[in-house]
Amino acid sequence: MKFAVKFAVMLTVLCSSWVEAGTINLGQAANYNVFVKENFSAQTADTEGAAAIGGNLVVNGGYDFGYVNKGTANTVTVAGNVLKSGGGYLNIYNGNGNQSLGNLTYGGTLSNTGGGIGASSTVNSNSSVNFNTAFAQLEALSANLAAQTQNTTRNEQWGTLTFKPAVTTTNDVYVFNLTQADLNNNHTVKIDNTNISKDALIVFNISNTAGVASTKSYNQAACAAGSAGCVTLSELRVEIGNVETSRQLSNGRTYLDQNILFNFNGVNDLRIDSSIYGSVLAPKAAISAKGGVLWGQVMANSWSGNQQINWSPLDVPNTPPTVSAPPAWTLFGLACLMMLRRRKHSQQLTPAFN
Repeated sequence: MKFAVKFAVMLTVLCSSWVEAGTINLGQAANYNVFVKENFSAQTADTEGAAAIGGNLVVNGGYDFGYVNKGTANTVTVAGNVLKSGGGYLNIYNGNGNQSLGNLTYGGTLSNTGGGIGASSTVNSNSSVNFNTAFAQLEALSANLAAQTQNTTRNEQWGTLTFKPAVTTTNDVYVFNLTQADLNNNHTVKIDNTNISKDALIVFNISNTAGVASTKSYNQAACAAGSAGCVTLSELRVEIGNVETSRQLSNGRTYLDQNILFNFNGVNDLRIDSSIYGSVLAPKAAISAKGGVLWGQVMANSWSGNQQINWSPLDVPNTPPTVSAPPAWTLFGLACLMMLRRRKHSQQLTPAFN
C-alpha cells in the first residue's frame, strides 16, 4: 500500500507539467452576476443579475438586484446580515426585465432603518452556497491562469499595446500579461486575432508585483508606489481584431465583453475607476469601484462602490481539456520503477512449503 501511494504521487508529479489547462470552470459562481466572499456595500446603482454574498449586504440608499437575469432560485443570497439604511429601496427582482419581485435569503439578521425592501420573500436560512469551497476553486483557477505563458509577440506604440499569438491553442483560451506600468503607459490593448478563432476567450493577467504607482485615477485615490498588491484599472479600451469593447449595439449589449476575463491573481486591493468591458476574477481582492459600468461577472473577496454591474456572462469556449503526452524519458523512468518494484517483491518471497 505504501508503494502504491508513493507511486501515485510520483506519477502525478512527473506528468502534471504536461497537462494543458482545459476549459475554464467558474464553479458555483457561474450563474451569478456578483459573487463575493465577504461584504458587498453600495449607496446606489444596480446589479442586473443574481448575487451571492458570503458576508453582509450593506445598502445605504437605493439599490436593485436581478432586474435582467436572476440566474438562480434566489435572486440574492446573503450568508451574513442585510443592513438597509438611507433613502430609497433595496429591490430584489425576479429577472426577465419585468417588475416581478424575487427572493432574498439571508443567514444572519435583516435590518431596515430607512427606505424599504422590495422582495417577493425574505427568508432567514443558511446559504446554499459553500463560499469556502467556491473560492478555493476560484483562487486555484486564478493562480493557474496567472502561471500560464504563451508564445506571443508584443508591440507598444503611441499608447496602444498589441499582442499577437504565435500559435493557436487547443482550448481557444489565450492568456496575456499586463502590469500596472502597462496600464499607466497605454490607453488601448489590442489583440491581433488574425490566426485565432474570432470567438476565442481572451484572459488578461493583471498584476503589480513591482509596486508601481498608478498615474491614471480620477474618481478615487490611486495606488501608491510600493503597493505591490494594489492595481488601479482606469481608461482601458480593448480591441480584438477590428472590434473594440467600448462600442455598443443598438440593444445596449457591448461587443466582446463576454469574451474577456481580467484575472487579478496576487492582488488584494483593486480600484476600478472607469467602465469595464469584461468579467473580473479577483478572488482575494477588495474591490472599490467608482463611476461607469461593468459589463461582465464579478468574483472578488469584497465589493464597495456605486458602479453599475450589467449581466454579461463569460462565454467560455466549449472545448474539452487536452492532455499532451509526457516525454519518452518519463515513460522509461516509470517503467524502471515498476521493474524495480517487482524485483524487490520477488526477493522478499518465502517458500510456500517447509
